[in-house]
Amino acid sequence: MATSLLFAPQGTAAAAGERDLRAEIEQRINLTRSYLESKAATKIDETGNSQSRQLLQKSRELLQQAITELEQGSLEAAQEKANLSLQTFTAAGAARMKKTVSAEAQTAQIGAIRAEIDAYLDSFTAALAEKGPSMAGLLDRQYIVDLMAGAEQAQSVGDYAGARSALNQAKQLTVAALIKIRNNETVVYSVEFQTPADEFRYERERYREYTALGQKLLDSGELEASRLRMFEQLQNHGERLNQEALSLAGEGDFETAISRMELAVEKLVQGLRLLGVTL
Repeated sequence: MATSLLFAPQGTAAAAGERDLRAEIEQRINLTRSYLESKAATKIDETGNSQSRQLLQKSRELLQQAITELEQGSLEAAQEKANLSLQTFTAAGAARMKKTVSAEAQTAQIGAIRAEIDAYLDSFTAALAEKGPSMAGLLDRQYIVDLMAGAEQAQSVGDYAGARSALNQAKQLTVAALIKIRNNETVVYSVEFQTPADEFRYERERYREYTALGQKLLDSGELEASRLRMFEQLQNHGERLNQEALSLAGEGDFETAISRMELAVEKLVQGLRLLGVTL
């Protein structure tokens, strides 16, 4: 009786995997080539702006590099080039539909977002040093690194929208982690308040934290006008409550002052959520 072979030899399995990968790459190359020979590509050539035409040319170059790598047997390099070629073609189509913005201006915008992320990461690191390593899990640093690396790769092929999207995701995650680690202070301080004055000082510090965070977002210069107006209204309301709280605390009425300060914090939180911060 013939015995069935349950496991293929290792060499055979590896060869099969290589064939599958090669077939996948060839399929991606053929798909991208069809796009580059389509009417959409012709429209970019004929009516696209300088940015979209440059991206289209870059896509063609990347596709040729993918074909060369495949012919030389460099499958991983061929796969990367093929994927980048398709990604760049998509960016070219998107760029054609938008007003031309100089590469320098878009690079500056991306640099500003990176600077924000760096500042938030520094703040999180400082807070973590105070709270201890047990709170490190609030932020997946490796994921942030991966997002920023993806943004850099997207920017390198002219996909500025993709770069901004990845960086904005990294920024929101970092801001959310920073706020969470600060909010965890309530667990520590709630059992340590000796007097209403101590609790008031804590609420006052929370208000300052959120105010500083809001100012950083305002300084980025990338907020929608409608959201900006609503945020400023909430911010102004919060500041009026803050001033009332300070006045009441000065008169010794800490219980009422705490209530006013909590409302001030609430208004800032509402405003930050409007700006896309997860709280």
